[in-house]
Amino acid sequence: MKALDDLMRSVQAMGQEDEAPALPDTPVDLLLYAPCPVKLVMKDGVDAIIAAHAAQGLELTAHIPMGCTSIDPYDPVYREPDPAKLPGIIGSIGFGDFWRREFVDAHVRAGVFEAALPERVSPLHEKAGLVDPRGAYTVYGATPYVFMVDTRRLGDKPIPRRWEDILHPRYAGEVVMCGDGDDMADAVVLNLYKDFGMQGLEALASVSKGLMHSSSMVKSAGSRDEDAGAIYVIPAFFAFSTRPPEHIKVIWPQDGAAASPLYFLAKKSERKRLASLAGFFGSGFASIESASWFAPMDGSVPSRLPEGVALKWVGWDFTWDNDVSGLRDQLNVLFRSMVRKGSCGS
Repeated sequence: MKALDDLMRSVQAMGQEDEAPALPDTPVDLLLYAPCPVKLVMKDGVDAIIAAHAAQGLELTAHIPMGCTSIDPYDPVYREPDPAKLPGIIGSIGFGDFWRREFVDAHVRAGVFEAALPERVSPLHEKAGLVDPRGAYTVYGATPYVFMVDTRRLGDKPIPRRWEDILHPRYAGEVVMCGDGDDMADAVVLNLYKDFGMQGLEALASVSKGLMHSSSMVKSAGSRDEDAGAIYVIPAFFAFSTRPPEHIKVIWPQDGAAASPLYFLAKKSERKRLASLAGFFGSGFASIESASWFAPMDGSVPSRLPEGVALKWVGWDFTWDNDVSGLRDQLNVLFRSMVRKGSCGS
């Protein structure tokens, strides 16, 4: 469990940092929210690029919030109506503020951003349809959600192989969903809603024992803890970064691991000046060892993911036709409420 222990130490250190600095008077060249397991290494890569430019007398600026759960002063940036006041590149994770209808209408549909793809896109991304056909978002990676199954606790019940499987009543009280605080496995919720409607979310809530942070899941699985379950919906990084006992199996869903996007939006007007920063999200990200579990888009670096796996993407038409961030928030509240009611009634 060395990788997990190292991660938790870095997360704890980040949580002890001072509050984020006040919002700068002028927009930075790069605003980057990154997944906790790769955040520090990504910051090192960005800092190296900035230092190389500084050596040539060129100034680049970046803001990379370190706290995994802290509120950052850049959070309201999606409300900015003037594109000139936006960062040159906005990098973020999940279906948050930069998928909100307000932001999409004001800037994405208006053509402010242009995708910057690597020379070779990973076949995994191509097959899943992660390349934005409208050429605005660049999904440079993804958090894949998989199943971690305690076969001993499962007994004679079949191991779930597809997303539809875990909705079956036979798993009542045995599914533990990834979620902590206000955070939720948004890709799981949105994909299930898209494929099965509210009935799908109701079915998942009816079999769910509760919600748990990813790092707690790997410690809970296989234990005698009262919060333990037989099936955990968990990010691939946490599932594969440990050495569980033989009765714990990691199952990559046959219909694809639900993919939560790691993406950036780059201004067309700054494309040439910020080419090195945009390029870092390709080979720079893919070369990070721990980033292999975040499905890098750059196909020039050999994939370390299990052979033959797939990603399950909610789809660009879905994100275009819906206020996907607002929908995510609504569904998260409803799902939590349904889980609580189910737990209280059991």
